[in-house]
Order: sequence, then C-alpha cells, then structure tokens
Amino acid sequence: MRSWKTFFINGIFAGNCLLVFLLVAEEFVVIPHWLQVAGRMHPLILHFPLVLIILSVLWEGFFMRQLQQPSGEKIGDALMISTAGFTMITAVMGMILSREPGYEQDSISWHKWGGIILSIGCMAWYSFRGAIRANNGFLVSSGIVTLLTLVITGHEGASITHGDNFLLAPVTKDKVKLKVNIEEAKVYADIIHPILESKCLGCHNSKKAKGELVMETAAGLYKGGKNGILWDSAANEFGLLLQRLHLPLDDKKHMPPKGKMQLTPEEATLLALWIKKGADTANRYLALDPSDSIRILAAQYFTTGTEEEYTFPAAPEKTIQSLNNHYRLVAQIAAESPALQVSFFGASQYKSSDLNELLAVKQQVVSMHLNKIPVTDKDLEIIGQFPELRELNLSFTDITDTGLNSLLTLKSLNHLSLSGTHITAAGLKKLQALKKLKKLYCWSTTVPETEIAGLRKIMPETDIEYGYSGDTVRIRLNPPIIENEEMILTGATALRLKHFVNGVDIRYTLDGQEPDSINSPKYDGKTEINSAVTLRTKAFKNGWLSSETISRSFFKVGLAPDSVYLKYDPDPAYKGKGARTLFDAIKGDNNFRNGLWLGFKDKPMDLVIQFNEPKQVSSVNISGLVDIGSYLMPPAEIQVWGGVQGSPLRLLSTIKPKQPVKDTAGYQISYPSVFKPATVTQMRLVVRSVNPLPKWHNGKGEKGWFFADEVFIQ
Repeated sequence: MRSWKTFFINGIFAGNCLLVFLLVAEEFVVIPHWLQVAGRMHPLILHFPLVLIILSVLWEGFFMRQLQQPSGEKIGDALMISTAGFTMITAVMGMILSREPGYEQDSISWHKWGGIILSIGCMAWYSFRGAIRANNGFLVSSGIVTLLTLVITGHEGASITHGDNFLLAPVTKDKVKLKVNIEEAKVYADIIHPILESKCLGCHNSKKAKGELVMETAAGLYKGGKNGILWDSAANEFGLLLQRLHLPLDDKKHMPPKGKMQLTPEEATLLALWIKKGADTANRYLALDPSDSIRILAAQYFTTGTEEEYTFPAAPEKTIQSLNNHYRLVAQIAAESPALQVSFFGASQYKSSDLNELLAVKQQVVSMHLNKIPVTDKDLEIIGQFPELRELNLSFTDITDTGLNSLLTLKSLNHLSLSGTHITAAGLKKLQALKKLKKLYCWSTTVPETEIAGLRKIMPETDIEYGYSGDTVRIRLNPPIIENEEMILTGATALRLKHFVNGVDIRYTLDGQEPDSINSPKYDGKTEINSAVTLRTKAFKNGWLSSETISRSFFKVGLAPDSVYLKYDPDPAYKGKGARTLFDAIKGDNNFRNGLWLGFKDKPMDLVIQFNEPKQVSSVNISGLVDIGSYLMPPAEIQVWGGVQGSPLRLLSTIKPKQPVKDTAGYQISYPSVFKPATVTQMRLVVRSVNPLPKWHNGKGEKGWFFADEVFIQ
C-alpha cells in the first residue's frame, strides 16, 4: 500500500511541477492538436475536485473527529490524496485549454492562478496532514483559506463561461434589472445589448472570445470575428448573425449552440428589425415612429417614470382568450395588471365588427394599435366608447378630421398617433379638448410645418412630434439595399436597389467613384449591368444625413482557359481546389476559411493560363478579399503577361493597387487590369503580396496575405 501511495503522490508532485512549468513558460509552449483534446476535457472533470475539496475540508474539520482512530484518518487520507490528484489533473487540463485561441490571457489569469494554488495547496495539505491535524487553529484556517480560494476560482471560471458576475449575480444589487425610463431609453443600449448580454456574451466576451468575436461593445460587433462581419444589408438574410440564428437547432453552426439559452421569438425579431434598419447604436427609442415594429415590441422594457395603478376590475380570462385570433391580440400590459392592450394585424382581414367585439372589455383596454389598418371615421365612433383608453395608434389609416370628433370622449387619452393620415391643422385643433393628451404624433401628414408652431401654442401641455426639419436634429439614413444576388453576370441584368424610407434619392456609380447627390445618376429601376463594374451606392434625403456608401463588384463571365496551373502552391490552409478555384464561377463570401479562396503569403500567386486556340484579350479582373485585422491586404503589385506559342511572353499590364491607411471591416474588392488588345495562346498572372505590412498595422513588419477566388479574362 505504501508503495502505491508513494507512486501516486510522486505523480501528483510531477503534475504540479508541470503546472509551474506551463505557467512560467506559457508564452513559448505550443500545444499540439492531439493534446488539445485533453485540454477540452477540463469542463468535464472539474466537478470532481470541487466536490472532493469540499468533502475533504468538512471531513478534516468535523466528521473525522466523530470516528475512532485510526479509521477516521484512513478515510481522510484517501479523500485528500484523491482530491490532490483530481485537482492537479484538472488544473493541467485547464492550462492546456487556456492556450487555445479565443481566451484573453489577462482576463483568465485569476482563474488560472486560483487553480494552480488549489492544486499545490491540496498536495501540501496531504503532505503535512499530520501537523495540520495536530493544530486546531491551523486546521480551521487551512480549511477557510481553501474554501475561499475555491469560491474565487469557481467564480472566475463561471464568469469566463457564462459572463461577468455569474456566480454572485443573485446576491448583488444587479439581481433585478429595473426598467429604463422611456425618456432616456436608447434602442441599442436598452433593447439590443441586453439581449446579446443574456444570450451571447457567455461565449463572446473579452475573456472567452469564441471565433475571435467579442460582442461586449458596439465596436466589437461592427468588427465581427474570424468568420467575417456580423451583418450586411446586401447579403442573404442580412448577414452571418441572422443566418446562424435561424439555422435548425441541431445544426452545429446554430447560435446560440444547442444546450444554451435560446433567444425568444420576440428577441430574435427585435434583433432582425434592428439590423434591417441599419444597426444604429445611437438612436433614441422615442425617435422611432409609434408605428415602428421595434417600438411596439419593445414597449414592455420601459417605464414612463410614473407607473399608473389601475382601479378598474380585471376582465375574465375566458373573455380575453375568446377575443384573440390570428389578426387581433388582446393581452395584459403587465403581469397581475387588469389593464389590456390590443394590437391588430393583417389589414386585408380587418372589419368593423372586430372593434365591436372588443366592447366586451372596454373598461379594461388602455392601449390600442391600429396602425396601417383600414380604419374609417365610422370606426372611430366605436373607439370613442373605450373610457380607459390611454394610448391610441391610428397611423396610416383612412381617418379624416370628421372622425376626430368621436375621440373627444376619451378623457384619459395621453398618447395619440395620427401620422400618415388625412387630418389637417383644423382637425388637430379639436384635440385641445383632451386635457390629458401628452404626446401627439402627426408625421407625414398634409399639415404644413408653419401650422405646427400655432398648434403648440394652443396646446402647451402636449408634445407634438412633427418630424425632423434638419435644423436641430439630423439622423443618418440607412444605406440602400442591393437586391442583386448574382455577382457573376452571364448577360444583361437589371440593377435592383431599394430603401425602406419613403422619398429617398438613391444615387449610384458604376466606376468605383464615390456617389454624390448632384452629379451621380439617380436610381430609377431602369439601369442594366452587362459588364464588369464596381457599384457604389448611397442614400440622400433633405433634412437627413446621407447614408454610408456600400459597394459591390459585378463580374462578366470571361474566357474559359483550356488549362491552368500555379507555379507555387497556395498556403495549405487556403488551397481551395487549386488553380481551378479561380475559374469555377463560384464567388466566395467574406469568410476566407470557407474553401472558396486561395491564400498566398510567402510565395506570389504565379498563374499560368493556356488556350488551345488564339484569343484576343484586353483585360483581366481578379476578385480579391481584404481583411486587415487578419493581415489580408490588397496586393503590392499585379503583372499580366501574354503571348503566343513559340514566342516569349511580353508584359501587357502592371498595376499597384491602392493600400488602405487604417483598419476596417473585411470587404471584397476587384483588381482590373486593362491593356491594349492582344492575341494570346498563353498568359501569366503574377500577384505579389504586401511585404512588409505598413507601420500603422498591428502586424507591422510582417508579411501580408493575398486572397483571390476568381479571375475573369475578357
């Protein structure tokens, strides 16, 4: 038995020596792939030492004294040596796991040190157990220190896996998140970020950046991760984030992963709407139109600062349920509240009797949303019978001034939206009879701006939202949406652009120049593309800041070579299908790891192209990818050579693409080389990557990468 214990404790001692070595020399240690498997077992076995440490402390401090010697000590010895062994193994696995990409070393240092201290401490306790048992004070203090170290280490580990303060969150003052005052609310900070915080930050934080993606800040979201940017208004499903979110739960790329807390349908909808509207991080909640879907869905997150207590009785649950159908939702505004809110959907299904049916709960309805529903003046006579109505949304309905008379009976009404209706200034003046009206929305109506100032004078207690004139507040437009999905053209294709804001001018260029609001063509739906072009487009509207420019390169199917080969192989990690990748008419996306791109670093891309019959050529266009953070840069130089069989090749073109001057999100780009028409049977393209990277780059002095997915010869 003694020899077995000696062997075991020597193994524990050797393991702790390995721990210290890994800690001291971690910057120089490279973990092979086969050993990473052992590291990833760290979460599987860490529960063993947690339980064993607690049992050992309790046994040594309390239970062992209840048994007669020496049986108590024998059990204690077995517990402690098992504890020391499992703690050491778990700590070694954790050190191996910490060397994988995605973990910020500064952020996990406390967890790392705690694990090492526990491992060495458990070994020391076993080694000096006799002396510790003989001194009650030493025994108690050792147990307390061990348990405190365990709690701190566990807390830091939980924070890495589940987000900051995971372990102690239930007992801290952040336990209950108070609703934000509606006057101060921001769309991103108070709606979108809390969703990401609860469902995404567990894996995508500065301590544990899975996929090199950190979602703690807006800057991190815009930068994206190793698979590319998170959203793109021109991409399928608006980009990577929504694509992953809507994959089947069993798909290994679904996010959040199976087993993690999933987004609710409402949260997923809010996230999608925010991205489709341009993913603005500065918008105020109240700047949204009352009919905006984000505003309607997110209303529950905010408080007006004066939560109203309703004195009327609740409606029967059966009555409420009977009023719900596919086109009408009746629900409590909050748990335990008697107040109800009503929303209508599906304009084609609406009929006046739908309002009549609601009179069964007229004493409980405080909020009604009828935006974009074909409500008429006759219907307002029914709405006027809801005495407790506080909020009424009639935006983009068919009502007129005549119907507003029916609303004057709503003495509790404090929010009224009439945006996009046929009301006039004369009709709005009637509303001064509603003494509790605090907010009136009348955007996109025929009421001239000159009349608004007069209305504000006679209704001083009502905040009249008319829109933005541009004199004091200017909002940036979202970029246009490029609906063309095919980037490789086989013939003439209609250019398809759109924008969600009415009255926007979409300007564009097809020569790669920056579009402006005067000289650039205005999109009219009639433009066709029939050649290789670089589209750049931008949205303009009076009173608004112009949008960011978005671009997309279109390519014309080129000549198909009879044979191609590369003089130097691409990097093994980015080899695609070899030279044929460049002529397979399959465009890659911004994920350069998807097998559709060829990557070159130490050697140039030296491509030899041959035709069985002479061809006349005048241009070569290379489709490339730039991802500055990953060292993917435009090439330093592109040379195009050509000639016929039996004659030396001659230089047809040399270009040196413009280099970026700052870090940006990844983007695709084309490198066109145009030259005098030449007859060729053989061509050679030589593309050299940047060496060294510029001084402003994080990798200054190192070699850059060049990535290409297609070559088009015209």
